[in-house]
Amino acid sequence: MLVALTGASGFIGSYIAAALHRAGHDVRALVRPTSRREHIEASITEWTEGDAADPQAIAALAAGVDAVIHNANDWHARKQSPVNHYEKNLLGTLRLLDATRQAGANQFIFVSSVAVYDQIPASANGRITEETATWPGGIYGAHKAAVEPHLKAYHATYGMNTSSWRPAAVYGVDPNLSRSQWLDLITKAKQGGMIDTAEKGGQGGKITHVQDVADALTLAVADESVAGQFYNLVDGYMYWQRAAEFAKELAHSAATIVDRKGAGPKNQFDCTKAIDFFDRHGNTTALRRGEAGVRAYVAELLARL
Repeated sequence: MLVALTGASGFIGSYIAAALHRAGHDVRALVRPTSRREHIEASITEWTEGDAADPQAIAALAAGVDAVIHNANDWHARKQSPVNHYEKNLLGTLRLLDATRQAGANQFIFVSSVAVYDQIPASANGRITEETATWPGGIYGAHKAAVEPHLKAYHATYGMNTSSWRPAAVYGVDPNLSRSQWLDLITKAKQGGMIDTAEKGGQGGKITHVQDVADALTLAVADESVAGQFYNLVDGYMYWQRAAEFAKELAHSAATIVDRKGAGPKNQFDCTKAIDFFDRHGNTTALRRGEAGVRAYVAELLARL
């Protein structure tokens, strides 16, 4: 199948492109003229240049494809102002969704985020599922949450196979190594420094391995069972200091790590729906990597430093 992919040159996008290529799909990538391409070139069949919010570029991207995976996000617009953010990201996404429909491509796969959740209702009893109400606490999460009802509407109105996939903090080796998750903690631990995650303004959070995100989106291509569905992609909760502890152990360093572990998260994700999806496709690893997955990632990153 010919699959259009936005944000292909970025961290998550590069893994999606590679996963699609391995699965035998042809990939048409939307990239800006200034985007680096050498790290994904082997996975890409066709290139479309332009901006994900530009009507001409997205029309060219969607023409003749079987499915569209929308992974791009304009972070610069978000920094400029909420209005620029919504014009580029929210309106741009809705334009791409409709361009997909007009081009006759039946499937639209949207990369959302667990940022759609912030205020968890007491009625959830600390358990977050896809049926939990979404109340975002920031404009990024608001953008993602605002797109999702339109995905439902396009499925109900036009019969499109639309779906939304919500990863947590995504970790994995970034093609731009300096942007890899917890790089500062891992580097400092390797060097034997003092590490206090309280200085970062947050001590932990929910995590998802980048390969699990890429595999989910790839497996979703041509799968009619995902039509009109949302999926939370969360492996679990981790205190950030664990990344430093793994690095200290693996590098045999003398780093000092301040213990900032607390009582754990107030709310937990129940990702049974997503795990069942992976199981149906024979993937028994995704969302079950746990801390062993983080340790393997730290080891890989240390080998590249």
